[in-house]
Amino acid sequence: MTYRPIHLTRLPGQLPGVGYIWKLFTSVRFALILILMLASGFFLGVIVSQVPQEVSVSAGDYAAWIESEARPRYGIFTNLFFLLGLFDVFHAAWFRALLLLLVIAITICTLNRFPAIYQSTIKAKPTVNEGFMRTAKHRAEFELNGSLETLLDDLKRRGYRTKVIPDADRVHVYADRNGWAKYMTFVSHLGLILFLFGGMMTNLAGYQRFLIIPDGASQPLYPVFHPQQMQVLNKGFTVEYYEDGRPKDYYSDLIVYKGGEEAAHGRIRVNEPMDFDGFRFHQNSFGPTVGVDIHAESGQTLYSETMVLGQAFGNVPFEIVNIPTTEMSAVIALAEGNTTSNVVGGTFIRGGQEPRLAIMGFKGEMTGQPLFVARLGPGETFADQGIKITFKGTQFFTGVVARNDPGAVFIWLAAALFIPALLITFWCARRRIWAQFASGRVRMAGMADRFIDLQAEMDEIVQVHVAQAPTPAGVR
Repeated sequence: MTYRPIHLTRLPGQLPGVGYIWKLFTSVRFALILILMLASGFFLGVIVSQVPQEVSVSAGDYAAWIESEARPRYGIFTNLFFLLGLFDVFHAAWFRALLLLLVIAITICTLNRFPAIYQSTIKAKPTVNEGFMRTAKHRAEFELNGSLETLLDDLKRRGYRTKVIPDADRVHVYADRNGWAKYMTFVSHLGLILFLFGGMMTNLAGYQRFLIIPDGASQPLYPVFHPQQMQVLNKGFTVEYYEDGRPKDYYSDLIVYKGGEEAAHGRIRVNEPMDFDGFRFHQNSFGPTVGVDIHAESGQTLYSETMVLGQAFGNVPFEIVNIPTTEMSAVIALAEGNTTSNVVGGTFIRGGQEPRLAIMGFKGEMTGQPLFVARLGPGETFADQGIKITFKGTQFFTGVVARNDPGAVFIWLAAALFIPALLITFWCARRRIWAQFASGRVRMAGMADRFIDLQAEMDEIVQVHVAQAPTPAGVR
C-alpha cells in the first residue's frame, strides 16, 4: 500500500467541504456574529432570573425553584424559558457551544494569518519593483552626503536590521525594524484563546457556594449528596472594633472535614483566604445570631435553635419562626444595641451594648394585632399563649464564600500573555524601508502601520544624510 503525504497548507482545498468550513471560520464577520450572540447570552443572563448554583445541582430543588420563583414572574413563558436554558444561561448547551465555536474560530483565524506574516518577515523580499518605488505612501529621494556605509550605520542605530543586495547598476538596501513584533499577534491571540478556555473550564467544572455558619456550627459544602462532600466548621469568629464602634478587624477559624476526618484548618480574613483541595475559602461577611428556646407549658421543647437573622427591616435584622404543634408564628428581631455588626444586611450597630430581643406572636397569617409582644434580655423568659420563650443570648455567624475555579489559572495566564503582547504590538510597531543607491543618489520607499508617521522618520534621515548644494559664487 502506498501512502501519499497530506500537506497542511493544501488540506482545506483537498477534502470536500473543508474548504468552505475553513473559509467560514476564517471570516471576521463569523467571529463577530459569535461575539454578538454571546453578548446576547450575557444580556439574557442579566435580565432573566438565574437559578442559584447550589439549587441547580438537584433536580428536585430546581423544580421547586421553578414553581416558587420563576413561574409567578414569567407565567406562560416559564416552560419555554426552561427548555431554552434561560434560567441557567451560562451553563446552557447552546451557550457552551457558542464559546467552543468562538475558540475554534479564533484558533483557525490565527493559523490562517501565520503564512502571510511568515512571508512578510522571514521570507520578506529585499527588493521591490519600480512601480512601488514611485507610488509608495512614504518615499524620498536625495543626493547622499558620504558613503552608503554611513547611511547603513544610521539605520542600525535606529533599530533597523539591514540587508544589502548588490545589482549590476545599483545597490539595493532592505531595512526592517520590529519585524518580530508581528508575531506578538499570535501571543495575544493565544491569550484570548486561553481566556475563553478558562471561561469554559469555569463554566463546566467551577463551583461556588455562600455558606452562613454560626459559631460552633458546620455547613456542608454541597447541598446534596456528593462523593467529594466536605463539612466546614466555624470554630470561632472574632471581631475587633475601633473606639467609635466600627469593625477594625474580623476573621474566622475554620476546620474542613472530608470523609468524616479533619482535613484542613486555618484562619481566614477578607484578603487572606484558605486553600484546600481545589477550593478557596474567602471571608465575606458576618452578622448576628440569636439563641432561642421555645417550650410548651408541659415542658416539651418545641423549638431550640441558634438563629441566623437573614432578613432586615430598615436597620433591624429579623427572622420568622413557625412554632411547631401550634398555629402560631413569631417574628424575632434584634431590636437594640448588641455586640455584633450585621454586615450582610448592610446594617451597623455599635458594639458593647446589651442586646435586646423583640418578639411578636401571631396566629395564622401575620396580619392584625399580634397575640403578644415581648422584649427580652439575655437569659430572660416570656410566657404567654401556652408557650415559654427564652432568649439565650447573641453570637456571630460568619459568611464564607467557597469557590472552586479550575479556569482561574488559565485566565491569569491569558492576562499575562494578552496585555503585554497587545502593548508591544502598539509600542513596537513595524517599519520597513527599501532603498536604491546608484551614482551617489538614494531613492527610498517605506511601509509601516497606519498609526506610525514613517514619513517624518524618513525626512529626518534625509536631513542627516543629504548632500548640501554648493553655495553659488557671490552669495553669502
